[in-house]
Amino acid sequence: MELLTLLSLMFATFVYAVSPGPGIFAVLATSTRYGPVAALWLSIGHVIGDILYVSIAMFALTILAQTIEQAMVYVKFFGAAYLLYIGFQQYRSMGVSFEEDKRRKSIAHLLFSGFLVGGTNPKTIIYYLSFLPIFIDLNNLTLATEMQVIVVVGITVLFVLSLANLLGLKLRRSIENPGVIQKVNKITGITMMLVGVFVALY
Repeated sequence: MELLTLLSLMFATFVYAVSPGPGIFAVLATSTRYGPVAALWLSIGHVIGDILYVSIAMFALTILAQTIEQAMVYVKFFGAAYLLYIGFQQYRSMGVSFEEDKRRKSIAHLLFSGFLVGGTNPKTIIYYLSFLPIFIDLNNLTLATEMQVIVVVGITVLFVLSLANLLGLKLRRSIENPGVIQKVNKITGITMMLVGVFVALY
């Protein structure tokens, strides 16, 4: 692919990723509550979900896309229920320190949570199917082109989520006070539950 085409794809992906959605809110809440490392792993899980959709879209298998869209209705509600659960658990948690909470979150748990946020939105594949043909010829794909698209999309989405991570870190530093941690638990818990609702309705 030409450099200009790659840059155009990067810009289109940036505009899509930076628009407010469950991924941004989930990373922001996780960064504020558990710190930047936890939010980074959540972001990586989200990127894996996006890359899955990009890979499917590049094969331009319309029938497969429709099948996945129908199946994802069930997956979407499973993911929404899970996010509601962890949000409720966080809402109920007492005022403990940030460090204690950070140790409780395993990498696998964070990756899975991120994947659910990024991978339970069937409209994502429709988005990629709609704009990828503008930049590439889906009927004449090469392995090199596929890898370039995956790298560009992955890096761009991760960059946008990292911006949300940094914002959450700034919020964390401004509120790292034992007297307000319980309020943070409730706010971020509600945020995660709203992400679950957003996933279910979007």
